Amino acid sequence: MLKLSSEIIIAGDKTWAFNAVASCKIVEDVTTLTDTCEIELPKKIKWEGADNGTDKPPIKRGDKITVKLGYNDELDIRFTGFIRTVDAKNPVKIKCEDGMFILKQKKAKPQSYKKAMLKDVISDLLSGTGMDFKLIENIPLGLYRVTKPTVAEALQELKEKHMLQSYFRTVDNKSVMYVGLSYPTDAKNKILFKHGKNIVSENFEYREKEEIRAKVEATSFGAKHKKNYVEVGDSDGDVIKIRIDGLNEAELKKYANQALERYKQSGFKGSFETFGQLMVKKCDDVEIYASDGNSGIYLVKKNEIEFGMNGFRQKIELGQPLSVEVK
Repeated sequence: MLKLSSEIIIAGDKTWAFNAVASCKIVEDVTTLTDTCEIELPKKIKWEGADNGTDKPPIKRGDKITVKLGYNDELDIRFTGFIRTVDAKNPVKIKCEDGMFILKQKKAKPQSYKKAMLKDVISDLLSGTGMDFKLIENIPLGLYRVTKPTVAEALQELKEKHMLQSYFRTVDNKSVMYVGLSYPTDAKNKILFKHGKNIVSENFEYREKEEIRAKVEATSFGAKHKKNYVEVGDSDGDVIKIRIDGLNEAELKKYANQALERYKQSGFKGSFETFGQLMVKKCDDVEIYASDGNSGIYLVKKNEIEFGMNGFRQKIELGQPLSVEVK
């Protein structure tokens, strides 16, 4: 019989480790800067050796935290990051964020680039943090300025203007920030899921590429603030806005068409729920055999992990299809 198992390690002024939680919810998502973890501790938890002289938990904002979850003695690291807030009322509730917690406090040095490459901008933004990063692709940004007050806000601007996602992944037990337009191809697993076997529930909608309606609005500013603007796609579709400065109209149209192609993909849209193991992480590949007989391989866009009195479940949202078979 499978028994829920956990280990929480908090390192601050001292290191605390405990293997009991009332509940834990982790959300990891390639479309947001920050992965989060919320933990509720058991009401009767004791902080042995605490010397703060009060009933207040001896942990604080900024302490490092590692969360391991699993069944029996098989534990996987499901979250690493930092404590953001501690609600000291009983039961104690802890809210945590991944490495983006540091970058939300790190000041961004104002910079101006005439012909920026993504690598140059990210290297400058992370200078002095000691953080590793990996580019999924090193693309030109053209005329570019860093004006936001913090590194996290500068990364958010890259997302809004250039569709560049920034997020942390744990690779070889080390947190690494990935930046790019697409999904990474390294440090990932491929996991098989079948209806009636390890898919608890599914919420899929199958769509053909031709049925997806979308429009890309692309803008580029050049010398003397000269504006180039192009639209590609369906006039009545979902609007995707991008901005890449320093491009002529032909170059801008090329990037707009590439963005449209990434958005329009035949396959399932939606999510499914499975058990807590096999472990799935964002950017993994999942091979799906759904209840309607259709199947395909998809990248994982988002995973919501819930652990506690109600069991151990993963809710996985599908991202870009890699291959699709229609019955």
